[in-house]
Amino acid sequence: MSKRYIIVGSGIAGLSAARAIREDDSNGQIIMFSAEDNLPYSRPMLTKAPFISFNPDDWTLYDEDWFMENKIELRLGEPVTKVDTESKVVTTSEGSCSYDKLIIASGAESFVPPFNGRDKKGIFTIRRTEDIISIKKAYHSHTRAVVIGGGVIGLEAAVELARYGASVTVLESMPYLMTRQIDNEISDIICVKLGELGMEVHTGVQISSLDGDTWVESVSLADGRIFPCDFVVVACGVRAVTSMLPDTIDVPRAIAIDDHCRTSAEDVYAAGDCAQYNGVNYALWSQGLMQGYTAGKNAAGGDVTVGKTDTSLVMNSLEMSLFALGDLGKNPDAEYTIRYRSSKDSPDAFLVNPPQGEFFEKRYISHGKVVGAAIVGNLSGMQELKDKINNEEETE
Repeated sequence: MSKRYIIVGSGIAGLSAARAIREDDSNGQIIMFSAEDNLPYSRPMLTKAPFISFNPDDWTLYDEDWFMENKIELRLGEPVTKVDTESKVVTTSEGSCSYDKLIIASGAESFVPPFNGRDKKGIFTIRRTEDIISIKKAYHSHTRAVVIGGGVIGLEAAVELARYGASVTVLESMPYLMTRQIDNEISDIICVKLGELGMEVHTGVQISSLDGDTWVESVSLADGRIFPCDFVVVACGVRAVTSMLPDTIDVPRAIAIDDHCRTSAEDVYAAGDCAQYNGVNYALWSQGLMQGYTAGKNAAGGDVTVGKTDTSLVMNSLEMSLFALGDLGKNPDAEYTIRYRSSKDSPDAFLVNPPQGEFFEKRYISHGKVVGAAIVGNLSGMQELKDKINNEEETE
């Protein structure tokens, strides 16, 4: 008798799970429930694609024919509202459905801290295509935008808004940008680059309130500074979507999974932004891709374990590019040697477009190995550094 697989979510984790199931089980019934109305698309492109020519159809991962060819029943706009692991039934906005194997790939939602005034209009997050559409509607000539959060999503949005013509201020609560991924020096370089694009960046700030009548008109800091604005983009990370889950599934912060992507409930797997492995949820595309594949393979009867997640930080645009990976001096017990390289080291190099060839590279070396690195500017050397760090290669 064929199995029925239910996949909650149609992001990259859910799609990877469906593909993996079909590799080993050509007859099982696959039903995929999606809270969104769009065909599955590349979510990272929300902040990597130009706002001015925004078209989510350009990033569709699979069309309707692919789902039909692979016998995957895709139910768009039908979120799962409840999971019953005792009876092995999921409830959706349209009804209920039983399963033999369940894969939860419900993803995450943007986190908005409990700022005073956060319920005002004109405050946006970026998680779905409609978020970009709403921001474009809010934009008008000479628009002033405040971006709260100096991580990848916040900075990519800020750069794109500046390209779009907005006056942009970035507010970050930590002492410097992306404290987990880069160091203070690299952060300072990024701030200079953003300043050259006409942006203001303020780190180590504490938001006091988002002010205005019904529509946000300014952002106030605890130190008394006020930043007038026409809208606000909040990019303060994400939180796993787990509200539909019962107590039989362990959810410390995200859904706890083992090295086979199994949850604490029998026949239930989880993958992607909604899951944590060894207590960690990177909320990265690479994590969803790998965990989804692992969950699908094992749900179909395989014996596959989770591989290593590529945790590279990559931003790449005409205006600003950044790569970072590994330990950039974060271990207080380690001793590091730092080496620098830049395009200035080869002043005689011929470049068709000199500004696009400029780069600044910083490597952290410990015990003779490159343990971490960052590049600002031309990223042509990125893969070489990734290989050195991931393979724990000896430095030259």
